[in-house]
Amino acid sequence: MNRKTTLILTSLVAVLTLLLAACQSASPAALGDDEVLDLTAGILSALNDNDYAAFTPSFSAEMLDAFDESEFTELRGVLQETSGDFVSTGEMNISNKDGYAIYRIICTYEKEDVVVTIIFKIDGSQVEGLFFDSTNLRAVSQ
Repeated sequence: MNRKTTLILTSLVAVLTLLLAACQSASPAALGDDEVLDLTAGILSALNDNDYAAFTPSFSAEMLDAFDESEFTELRGVLQETSGDFVSTGEMNISNKDGYAIYRIICTYEKEDVVVTIIFKIDGSQVEGLFFDSTNLRAVSQ
């Protein structure tokens, strides 16, 4: 084989390796997909209902420290103003990063769709992160 052929074959192997790695399914949390959707719906419903106690029972200790009742009240106010009340969960996808299962769920709110990202440790069942993204939320944060 000449140098050009070797380079082409090496490049092809590298591309195929990357494609195969991308096709592997992500590792989940300890919860099934339906359980993740139900838990997320419960958290979002608790926000609608202004019920901090119902919002936090599945949070890790770190999340409880970071998300006190004043943070909850502030988040609720911003969501109510920009997006309205939570209506339902929809399409979900999962990815992994640094030992975490990251679920992105498209949720229907009264005024717009909101992408809710809920994070668990791989094989974990406690919420380690919770993030919201939408057109209206981005506009308010600028």
